[in-house]
Order: sequence, then C-alpha cells, then structure tokens
Amino acid sequence: MEIIKNPNYDFLGKGRFFIALSLALILGTLALVSTRGLRYGVEFSGGTQLIVRFQNPPEVDQVRDAVSKVSPGAVIQTYGDPAQNKVLVRIGGHEGPAEGQGALDKQVGGQEAPPEAPGALDKQAVQVREELGKSYAKNPVTEFSSEIVGAVVGQELRSKAIQLTILGLLFQLVYIAIRFKGGVWGAAAVIACLHDVVICLGFLAVFGYEITLNVIAALLTLVGYSVNDTIVIFDRVRENLKLHRKDPLTKVLNDSINQTLTRTLISNGTTFLAVLGLYLFGGEVLRGFGFTMAIGILIGTYSTVFIAAPIVVWWTEWQAKRSKPGAKAA
Repeated sequence: MEIIKNPNYDFLGKGRFFIALSLALILGTLALVSTRGLRYGVEFSGGTQLIVRFQNPPEVDQVRDAVSKVSPGAVIQTYGDPAQNKVLVRIGGHEGPAEGQGALDKQVGGQEAPPEAPGALDKQAVQVREELGKSYAKNPVTEFSSEIVGAVVGQELRSKAIQLTILGLLFQLVYIAIRFKGGVWGAAAVIACLHDVVICLGFLAVFGYEITLNVIAALLTLVGYSVNDTIVIFDRVRENLKLHRKDPLTKVLNDSINQTLTRTLISNGTTFLAVLGLYLFGGEVLRGFGFTMAIGILIGTYSTVFIAAPIVVWWTEWQAKRSKPGAKAA
C-alpha cells in the first residue's frame, strides 16, 4: 500500500527551522514546569487510597459524582475481580499519620469504627464514606478500607521512574551505537526520545493532567515506540549508504525518509487512531494515558524526521571539517 507514491520532499532543508521550534517548545516546557510545577497523582504526591465494596455491581460514574463532591479530581476505577463489586478511589492530600506511614481500617457490614478510635480513617475518607451513603444510597457500601500513601513513598516512586527512563535511554544509546557502528546514530535517537518526553510533559502541564503510574507507563512506551520509528529510517539509511556511496549523507537521509514515509504514515497513523479512541472513549482512568500516547506519537513522528536526522547530518559534517588537513592549524 502506498499513500504517497514516489515522494521527494526536502525534509532536511527545513531542519534549522524545526530545530528552532523544538528548542522553543523545550524552553517553554522548562519555564512552565519551573514556575507552575507538575501535578502528581496520589502515587507520587501522597494522599489517601480507598477500596470500597458495594452490595451490587457499582456504576463508576455515579461513584465519581458522589466522590467529586468531597474531593474534585479524585481517581475512580474498578478494583480486582468485577464480581467482588469493588472500586478504588485515590484522593490527593491527607491529614493522617506522619510521612511514609500507612493506616488501614475496615468496616464490614456498614459498621464504622468510631472517629476517635486509634486507627480511625482520616477525615477525607470518612467524608467520602458518608457522601457515598447519601448520594449513592441505592447501592450500600458493605466494606470500606483506607490506606494513606505518604510523601516519602511518592518521592521514591518518582526517583525510580526517572532512573528507569534514564537507564532505558542509555541502553538504547549503547545498542544503536553498536548496531549502526557509530555513536552519532545512538546519540541522535536518544536526543529525539528525550525531546519527545520533555515536550509531552509540557503538554501534560498545559492541559492539567496528573502524572500517574498510567502516564509514566505511556511515557516509557513512547520512548520505545519513538526509537523504533527512528531505527526503521536509520536502517534504510544504512542500506542506501552501501548502494549510493558517492551521494552526500544529506541526500541519502532525505531519500531514506521519503522511501519509508508511507510506512511511517500507516504505522503511526493507525496507532494514533487507536490511542485517540482510547482517549475519547476509555473513561476517566485512561484519559491521561490516551492523551500522553496521542501527543507522544505525533511528537515522536516529528522528531524522527526533523530532529534525529538533522543531528546525524550536522555531527557528520562537523567531524568532516575537523578531520580536514590544516584544520588544526587554522
């Protein structure tokens, strides 16, 4: 299947413009994050995590409406086996034990522990329990548990997420450098991936999405997806370099991007439609994941063509100038 037959676009001729655009987006993201910061979910910022069991299969939308009266923006999702009628509620911020400590209380059969009990639920959890009893009275709560996630645990999760991303990029750098017999190829692919992650974080900050474990999973998926897209083009470049040894690298890269353009449009386009459907119809829990994936696929496609390829050309030209006779004397 060919969407565009015999394309011959000069992608690298506009490289400087797109590099400038990317630098502006990255600087804007860094400025936004440094001034406003990122919104972290309960997993990273600390808060209260509730597991609520209902008498009948719960309607998640009605549970969300009831919980939002107490804590707007809380994350609601089904929990465990659907036959158990359980719902997980995550609420940011808490008034409970000291950092890093957890508290767990259970009430079975609708019997609550008194508020003054040593292990009583924190204030937000009690309010959620009461609001569910009022706003969703047709489906009584039979079991209710609360666990407080301390900020220390959230900090540890953030550190591990950053370490995992950095390690992934380093392993990709080493692998691509060995596979294509040149560090510039690995460096270009990794810089493009890092570019994608930073700009995705900027979009998440602008649109107010929380950084949750789902979003981290999406970002890590995009790191792999973006580098795979880059490797496809680089592999075609490697083949063309053997066939057209006298052609300049810029022409070989342009030809390779044009030759793989249909594949890029079909592969990334179908994936984009899938994650767009996930964003639009996947519900509140998957909205952040779908949004991150949709933006990341667009940015990843752009960076493969307009970031990774120009870096290879510029680095190679710079190396060639340095190796010319008389360069050191000059």
